[in-house]
Amino acid sequence: MRRLVNSLLLFSLIFLVSISGIQAQMPGDVNEDSLVDVGDVVYEINYLFRHGAYPLCLDCADPNGTCNIEVGDAVYLLNYLFRAGPTPQTPECDWSEPVNLGLPINSTEGEESFRTTPDGKLVVWSSNRPGTYGNHDIWYSFWNSISGSWSEPRNCGPHVNTILEDLGPCLSPDGKKLYCVEFSRPGGYGDWEIWVSTWDSVNSEWDVLENLGPTINATGSEWSPFVSPDGTKLYFSNSWGGIWVSEWNGSSWDTPVLLENTVNASGTEKHASVTADNKTLYFTRWGGPNHTYHMCVSHWTGTGWGIAVLLPPQINDPIGAGWSYITADGRKLYFVSGREGGVGSGDIWVSERIPIGKKKQLGEER
Repeated sequence: MRRLVNSLLLFSLIFLVSISGIQAQMPGDVNEDSLVDVGDVVYEINYLFRHGAYPLCLDCADPNGTCNIEVGDAVYLLNYLFRAGPTPQTPECDWSEPVNLGLPINSTEGEESFRTTPDGKLVVWSSNRPGTYGNHDIWYSFWNSISGSWSEPRNCGPHVNTILEDLGPCLSPDGKKLYCVEFSRPGGYGDWEIWVSTWDSVNSEWDVLENLGPTINATGSEWSPFVSPDGTKLYFSNSWGGIWVSEWNGSSWDTPVLLENTVNASGTEKHASVTADNKTLYFTRWGGPNHTYHMCVSHWTGTGWGIAVLLPPQINDPIGAGWSYITADGRKLYFVSGREGGVGSGDIWVSERIPIGKKKQLGEER
């Protein structure tokens, strides 16, 4: 009887979704085929253990509601499908109290724009720490899974960095391309523009920067590029107003489109990043009672981005927080803040998704 009731509810949900035009977010439907079946288990196992594709719906891949996709979710689905286990649930998550990344990522100077590859093995960011060519330079580091720490930062070198400000870096999903913003660099069109460097595997260095061209670098200034985890979209900001997105057509980036006013409410929106399922967008916006940058989130409705809302107070410190970056799996949120407890003038912090009601400290349990 219970299985029949669940089937009827599932059918009703599919029907309602089909007539409403809103994209389904069905708990347990990892591959988003509108069914919860063994295919979802296989998809989840491939993702967890065989470097398979990211779930097409990240929250749907967390049926046990721990706010983390893990082997327990596959076991949960198997129990539901074959042993009359509990029904998959939608996770109810909050953000932990942020933790300072500490050395060697942070320094006594200022950091900004922390961005990793989707697998979390390579990171780039901008810093004016000792060893720069002048002002902020772009640095990179590798994750050491044995020590559980980041390697000593390396400067991206003279092909990328200059005596001026080198800012806003991000990486392509495979880690072979480095995007950044440069001001009035020779070969550009003026103002702040987006450039790209390719990793030279022969010489183990970043190659000479190339301008992305007039399709992306239009009038005004371009800022804070971010390539989606699937490599199909380039998000960035423009001084004429808010966040734009360009689609990869197979050989170049297409004409950018301005995101709707559910996201671009003030024209000050920057620092966009999205989860691997392309359903959750994080960004920063200027304003509020303290006139600072604060972080917001918007969810994909199936036809567009929903109205953005502020992230909770433990993230949006009164003095401000910026350069938001969500990891591909949606589990960790990195940002820059000058809040108390830091190492330098502006540090990189991280918060982790945790179930509502758990102690809000990264890595701790109640």
